Amino acid sequence: MGLMKMRKRDKEIIEALERFKCLSRDQIASMFFNHTKKPHTNANFVLKRLRRDGYITARTDKAFQQYVYFPNPPSIKKNSQKVDHYLLIAQIYIDMMKYDVVKQYEIEPNIDDFIPDAFARWKGSRWFIEVQNSLYTSKQLEQKLKKYLTWYESGEWRKSPFVNQNKPIFPHVLIVGKINKKLTASEFPFRIAQIENIDTF
Repeated sequence: MGLMKMRKRDKEIIEALERFKCLSRDQIASMFFNHTKKPHTNANFVLKRLRRDGYITARTDKAFQQYVYFPNPPSIKKNSQKVDHYLLIAQIYIDMMKYDVVKQYEIEPNIDDFIPDAFARWKGSRWFIEVQNSLYTSKQLEQKLKKYLTWYESGEWRKSPFVNQNKPIFPHVLIVGKINKKLTASEFPFRIAQIENIDTF
């Protein structure tokens, strides 16, 4: 079966795996099969076929008792510690879509000398997203935000593609994960939101 003969949804699943680097079965079911009566069953059927035909590969995730899927060849090692991190970045996108259309979602965009986990255009605003699977320590948080502050003070952000050139406003910074230190709004010259997950936002 050539790529041109594949169904539109098959291509979209492969493209999503290339974009997010990996996705769990439940995430793929949510993204592509939510309109069906049995999303998980339908996802399993299609994923099994794509895996059999060599378009995708997978590993068993014992914690979730389901497969985690990757493009073939995978862009990260299947046993990489970053798998959970990328699954969380994907989950944030899925959760955001429940509340409003995500017009743009770039994973790990390169900004001068630092890389946010994601950049999104959502709910009429632009967001840099930082995610953490484990508890954020105060030091980790300070190191991350210091890079944003340095970039803000340099003024270089005004010329970046992450800003509306007609109305240059520094994107909001959304920190998702368990937080050890709460920030006060006055600490930074741009908006920062700290949440455990999108549903609590």
